[in-house]
Amino acid sequence: MIVVLTAVVGILNKHAVAMAADSAVTIGRGNDRKIFNKANKLFTLSKVHPVGIMIYNSAFFMSTPWEVIIKVYRKKLGDNSFPTLDDYKQDFIKFLREKEFYTDEDTQLLFLENFISEIINSVINDVVNQHPQLIRNPTDSNKLQFLVELEQKIDELITHWNANTEICTDFIDYTIDTFETYSEQLFDRIKQQRFDSNGMKISTSLFSKIKQLTYLVLKAKEEYTNYTGLIFTGFGEDEIYPQLIPVNISFVLDNRLRFFVQSDKAASISNTMDGAVRPFAQTDVINTILTGIDPSLDNQYSNNFYALFEKYNQAILNSIGNSNPILSQQIRNLDKEAILKDFNASNLKIKQDKYISPLMNAVSGLSKEDLSEMAESLIYLTYLKRRITFTEESVGGPVDVAIISKGDGFVWIKRKHYFKPELNQHFFDNYFKK
Repeated sequence: MIVVLTAVVGILNKHAVAMAADSAVTIGRGNDRKIFNKANKLFTLSKVHPVGIMIYNSAFFMSTPWEVIIKVYRKKLGDNSFPTLDDYKQDFIKFLREKEFYTDEDTQLLFLENFISEIINSVINDVVNQHPQLIRNPTDSNKLQFLVELEQKIDELITHWNANTEICTDFIDYTIDTFETYSEQLFDRIKQQRFDSNGMKISTSLFSKIKQLTYLVLKAKEEYTNYTGLIFTGFGEDEIYPQLIPVNISFVLDNRLRFFVQSDKAASISNTMDGAVRPFAQTDVINTILTGIDPSLDNQYSNNFYALFEKYNQAILNSIGNSNPILSQQIRNLDKEAILKDFNASNLKIKQDKYISPLMNAVSGLSKEDLSEMAESLIYLTYLKRRITFTEESVGGPVDVAIISKGDGFVWIKRKHYFKPELNQHFFDNYFKK
């Protein structure tokens, strides 16, 4: 069962940080899915200090709901505080390690098995798409050829992942020998289920490469499908401007937590950075507003330009024919990728000058009320697009909105309750006692 949360945004300037999240949650697997509009994605991280947290994508850490974990941590934190928001983030990660929400080794191996299966399926699908005849006609020779193509594809991926030097913190000193020892029985079972039972006898070399590829991907700071995005926002005791730190957390393996900070999406307001907008999960509508063009349309324009450039070059080559071999070779040797890169860079500069910078200048001067209204509107517009187009309405329901400022702390602007507040005054009376 997969539970997916979508659409959250943080908007920051020197006054405060506004957070907004929709209430939609998609539950199910494959085509058997249902959407509910009751999910909570925005929480106070402390009851007394100006820090909050948002979640998106998976609603569970291993088998434990994030809402439960966050509220248990909040109780443990009490009225303690830290100098920086990053210190809160580190303390929360430490809390995850200490509490063992991943339960036991069987649960860890189950999540590792899903991880390995996802990697193997991805590679196999790539080979099948490139060589469909090998599967449509599964003769012995085709099976052997399929394994040859599979090994070549894995070799390419190993080269790619070996070049990736960004490694998750808990896996920096994790060796491949330790990994193979820990997962030996699991790999043997996967080998039997995925290859031996289908009449594909993989070599020791290929089997070893599958383990190596899994190990490299495991360590890398890259998203895994069943991950959770945790977005820490607010102020440490020593910080006068708001910060936003997004963390990607997936699972625990061999008692090591696979997580990393998404530095490219972090925001730190300072004397040189006055405002920032950070959307997460379903970001297409918000990025359209920020950049002036829908990201998918922008990508299509780029692809069309590349295709037109190739067509134009071919037309020139056809015109030249055999009359000027040197010029023809020079045209063939043109670095089309570099030209496409220049094209995209020029477009990015236009977006930056005409849309992003003016909008960020406006954001930097917004009051707390305007920040909250903008955050809510961005989420609502995402919902509206899903609502009026022929796509799954995976964003919807009430929009929860909160503001965190240095002086006033965490303030709810809009918040749904699963109960009637007027019938549960004791909940509010006891809030700070818990």
